Amino acid sequence: MKRQIRNPQKFDTLELYSALARDQGYRIDAQGDIDAFHQKIGDSLKASLDNPSLLHGKRVEAMFAHVAGAMGRCKYIKQEDGGTAFATSDDFIAPDYRIVTIADELFLVEVKNFHMKHFSSRYRIKRPYLKKLEAYAKINRADLKIAIYFSTVNQWSLLSPESFMEENGELWIDLAHAMARSEMSVIGDRKIGTLPLLRFEMLCEQDQDKPPISEDGIAEISIRETHMYCADQRLEGAQEKDIAFYLMRYGDWDVTQGAVEVSDGTLSKVSFLSTPREANNNQEFEIVGSLSSMVCNAFRELTISDDTGIVSLDVKYDPSFFRLKIPEKYKGKGLPIWQFIIQPNRKFFSDKEHNL
Repeated sequence: MKRQIRNPQKFDTLELYSALARDQGYRIDAQGDIDAFHQKIGDSLKASLDNPSLLHGKRVEAMFAHVAGAMGRCKYIKQEDGGTAFATSDDFIAPDYRIVTIADELFLVEVKNFHMKHFSSRYRIKRPYLKKLEAYAKINRADLKIAIYFSTVNQWSLLSPESFMEENGELWIDLAHAMARSEMSVIGDRKIGTLPLLRFEMLCEQDQDKPPISEDGIAEISIRETHMYCADQRLEGAQEKDIAFYLMRYGDWDVTQGAVEVSDGTLSKVSFLSTPREANNNQEFEIVGSLSSMVCNAFRELTISDDTGIVSLDVKYDPSFFRLKIPEKYKGKGLPIWQFIIQPNRKFFSDKEHNL
């Protein structure tokens, strides 16, 4: 899936000037009005950049489009809440996105970012707000979905309004219910498993002209070839290598440096290992992660710095850039893959609720 080409620098700035001109009385032939526009935009941008909640929310909103587009089940994704709109009342709120799946299912998605402090923390949504979203979806003959990103655990949930519970006139959902009732499979999400461990190996050129490893451990190397392994079996096909590298880089397993080999004072081999954080002795395979979470990890690399925080709200790359290309009926040779498509259980209730 690719972003449709448009020129925001040309069209969006003119539309923004036109929008402010309606409220401020700006003219397009008055230099003073243009200068005032520049000042107002600069002040507004500075205020927005100083608002962490706004920045995180907008980054997550942009990330959802890439997540949905990268998982292979959507054929059209469009921002819904932009541009001029006219309505007979204030009873409508446009959600963030319009999505059409490859099965021609149409729904509108409102994206929310939730940084929960505890696993029992509840995401709350006001009923009047939800009713306006539903009213907009109804006049567009589309279903409404609420996409919640649980940022603390890097998990997405796609929910129908009826999946929320009500208490004292307020709608809410927690992580357990959101995961059990999630409809992310509609847009292609699935959990991926394989055999541990994964190993990435780099073999170095044995160049006699290169200096030996220094006393402080610095080595100058040239990589001769690389290999990928799954459960100590070397992968040969390009597709299997690409899948394994993606899982290793963006999955939930821990990555550590493996064996380092030295020959005649120079580095000859370096390896990195990817292992599950917790082993399940009752099965041979382990879950590496969900597709949506892996896309989020890739998107995070380009938009967040561990030192300075958010550095960008969106990326120049198309959703296809983030896609892990595993066919749904894929059967590997050296890299066995387990794929789990999780269906929503709207009747799910937690143990705590059953004990009430």
